[in-house]
Amino acid sequence: MIKNFLKKYISNLLILFTLVSCSEDKIENIEEVYNSTCDGLSYLSRPIPVDSDYTHDYYEYAWQADPKICINVYDVSLLGGREKKVQASMDWVKINLPNIIPINVFYIDQFNASQDAKIQFDTDFCNLIREGNEVEDCINESIESWGDRSYGGGVYNTYLHNGADLMIYDDAFPSPESDETEDTGIRYLMHEYFHTFQTSHFFFFEERNQFGINKENFQTGKKLPFLPVWMGEGAADFASLTLMAKQDLDFDHYKRAVQFLDEARTSVSASNSISLKDFESENYRVGGEFYAYGGGFMAYVYLWHLNENNFKKIIKDFYTIFSEKEKLNPGNGWKDAFEESFNISLENFYLEFDAFMLQDRDSQLSIIKSSEAWKNASWN
Repeated sequence: MIKNFLKKYISNLLILFTLVSCSEDKIENIEEVYNSTCDGLSYLSRPIPVDSDYTHDYYEYAWQADPKICINVYDVSLLGGREKKVQASMDWVKINLPNIIPINVFYIDQFNASQDAKIQFDTDFCNLIREGNEVEDCINESIESWGDRSYGGGVYNTYLHNGADLMIYDDAFPSPESDETEDTGIRYLMHEYFHTFQTSHFFFFEERNQFGINKENFQTGKKLPFLPVWMGEGAADFASLTLMAKQDLDFDHYKRAVQFLDEARTSVSASNSISLKDFESENYRVGGEFYAYGGGFMAYVYLWHLNENNFKKIIKDFYTIFSEKEKLNPGNGWKDAFEESFNISLENFYLEFDAFMLQDRDSQLSIIKSSEAWKNASWN
């Protein structure tokens, strides 16, 4: 779900792509050891807070003025040039929907990569998310999961200082025998990128221009504030389509939007009593489909349908107020941010949306925007 890299390691196993100009400056001594290049972890240890209050410790990180995107590619000869698509797409989002923290992308063929490449992959990742003696445990815990790993992205409070990870595997891209275009695989990259965007903003306080970590959460091992599953996954699927559309890739984003609708309809047909509310804390299949994804996606389509201005709120505004709302109302900040952003109570939204999902397919299709609308909608 979240990753980084530690050191430049250029061989037949690993090629490090830097999407931004990474300087050759040596590690500087500020208040703590900070690395300004893409050659390793940003910080060798967790920095000291610059401020604190009753609930939070606050941090100013040396990378805030220019959070970098760095990509680790392992066994590049197996990837058929698709690493260039990953690089180009990440280069595009850095300009057009820039994140507020560094992003460390890890890309490998999880089925065919060499054992050495897999070990290096896990070593780099575990050095990001764990500290000290826990790193070796993390590597050992990961060994048996190769071939059954899911894509992931985001950041936890435990390694916020070193940025988010984004894990993508080559099986995201369709096989040569598939009817789908190769660019289809970028949808998973964009989905996970948006998770890094979501989770980074959970900790950022705009008025302070500082990142804040809830003390109690950190002490009790709660790594993220609560966000309903349907919100997290539905918004990431929604964002992935518009990010794809704006990059003008060989991908039919309108067709994929309709597929999300049909997946949600399959769940509703299997159990017409389900509610989006059922998927705040749970993520399970109904009728063979994950309603948190299809239903979550359609929830955001519905919000956009209610008001054109909601598009910007879906992509950005909800997240810019999240941390303040969460600080004032721990565990329910998401609800307060939702109601303020979209000017509707959560209860009324659930009632309206659940009723909408019982309508006929043509009525539901009618609110899905055209391809041009997805391409031209603005979050600025």
